Amino acid sequence: MSETKYCINCGKEIPVDATFCPFCGATQGKATSAKAQSTSAPEQNNEPNQPEHVNMWIALKLGMRQTFTWSQRITRPQYWWLYLDLVLITLILTIVFGFKVYSYPAFILDPFHVNALQTVLLLVYSALMSWISVMQFTASTRRLHDSNRSAHYLWFSLIPLVGPILIIVFLCQRSKAAGERFDRSTSQPKHWTHKWWTWCLLVLFTLAYAALVNVTARENAIDSALTTTSKSATTSSDDSYSDSDSEEASDSDSEDSESDSDSDSDSITIGDDDIDIADQQAYTASFTDSSWAGSTFKIDKVTVYKTDGTYTSGSGSDKQDFNGIVKVHMSIHAGRDISAYPTQAKLSTNDGQQVDADADSDDFDGDLNSGTDSDGNLYFILPKLSSVKNITSVRLKWDASYDTDDYDDDNDFKTFDATLNLN
Repeated sequence: MSETKYCINCGKEIPVDATFCPFCGATQGKATSAKAQSTSAPEQNNEPNQPEHVNMWIALKLGMRQTFTWSQRITRPQYWWLYLDLVLITLILTIVFGFKVYSYPAFILDPFHVNALQTVLLLVYSALMSWISVMQFTASTRRLHDSNRSAHYLWFSLIPLVGPILIIVFLCQRSKAAGERFDRSTSQPKHWTHKWWTWCLLVLFTLAYAALVNVTARENAIDSALTTTSKSATTSSDDSYSDSDSEEASDSDSEDSESDSDSDSDSITIGDDDIDIADQQAYTASFTDSSWAGSTFKIDKVTVYKTDGTYTSGSGSDKQDFNGIVKVHMSIHAGRDISAYPTQAKLSTNDGQQVDADADSDDFDGDLNSGTDSDGNLYFILPKLSSVKNITSVRLKWDASYDTDDYDDDNDFKTFDATLNLN
């Protein structure tokens, strides 16, 4: 029986004196016969050279040394010991760095902000994780080579469910002598740490990994902020936290119970967010203005809240911290068709703060038909408030208008200005 060898390209068994492969057409170099390969070194069991005893430390040293080695082979014990090493290292890195770098972004582009310590931790974590990822990928490539398979088999991992299972099966296959076709190392190869392009790849992978982690951390920070300000709701979904005029008995009972709910739960709901309250003070107001368009605007209650800790509202350039809230209850009676916008009001306080009405104020204004009544709460977020007793007076300004064809009617637009002394 004629001697044979393996094609250096496709791994098929061909005559030992063949100069090209009859299956794939690849030109063949000098190669020993398959018989010679199996008889000259029987102790190797058709596997790449390996130490007598493979353990975690030996496998890790081999993996580190061959981080950027593609055209060699690695045995099953070497591969799976290395795999265990990398899983444990990844777990340790996640405990030491991961929880920190994923909790808050190291840098924000709009508005631009950089946290120096967070950035250092992010880059260290990303560099180590990138190195581990490259080590794992190239080791998988060499393990496939050892089973006489090309690294292109890794494309199977893109197939949902089935693909990863196939890859695991391939990685568990025995070594095959035909896998020697992938042994194309130079006589004295340079260590990867002495090659410039390997460092360039690591830097690129590190930056890409850091950017991905930073985006994830930003999303986590936003979710965490929303969770902080949105604890489990203790009031019904239609709870508006408004107190009505004492003269309107039916509405008063309902709204008083909501106010009691605020006091019992020590929280206030604005939009979808529950905000814990450390202290609050409610004041009765007696502002009434019936001087315009036969309509009446009335403010009967003002409540000042001191939050339990600092909260954050808005995002991007509108993001701000706050620890105080002013709630103003207003009612409107439209004497004619009007447009009123108290939810766009400005509030100024005696301690020099001026803020706009929060976007989550009750929706009770806008176009109002003649004869209709409407009421609701306006919420004003105060960036600074050390004590509810510091707010002794507030001033509100809002606009209202009506449509008219009378060009001589100068009363079609009005800016209301209300100063309320809190005592």
